[in-house]
Amino acid sequence: MKIREATDKDTPALLPLLDELGYPVSFEDFNIRFKRFLQNPGYGVALCEMDKQIAGLVAWSRSSLFVSDSTRFHIEGLVVASRYRGQGIGKMLMKFVEDIAKESSPAIIDLTSGLRRAKAGSHEFYKNLGYKNEGYMAKLYLRKEL
Repeated sequence: MKIREATDKDTPALLPLLDELGYPVSFEDFNIRFKRFLQNPGYGVALCEMDKQIAGLVAWSRSSLFVSDSTRFHIEGLVVASRYRGQGIGKMLMKFVEDIAKESSPAIIDLTSGLRRAKAGSHEFYKNLGYKNEGYMAKLYLRKEL
């Protein structure tokens, strides 16, 4: 098992993972989006390789916060291929981002996990890693598409 940063040569192999995450996309569209995403300073995508196959990915963005001195890392996406789940890959990918975030301390990592992901255990997965949405820091996620 090996974790490494993704390159644009990996984009064809990432398409099935995006499908499993619920965001199907064509190669042409994703290739453009991937390159544009990585052009942003502090943005990244890491992969887990197993048996010469891409078993999972995590994507993140980094920004400065207005209301505190912390650097914010937002998990843009995390997915492990269904046949590789339950082997600690998701945990390793999250630790990869956490290690990067520690270099910018103080830092916070936040993410959203849709209600449709609860049945698959995603919410419990994040809670087991120490991510919370409770107390005075509880969040309400709102969105408007334009």
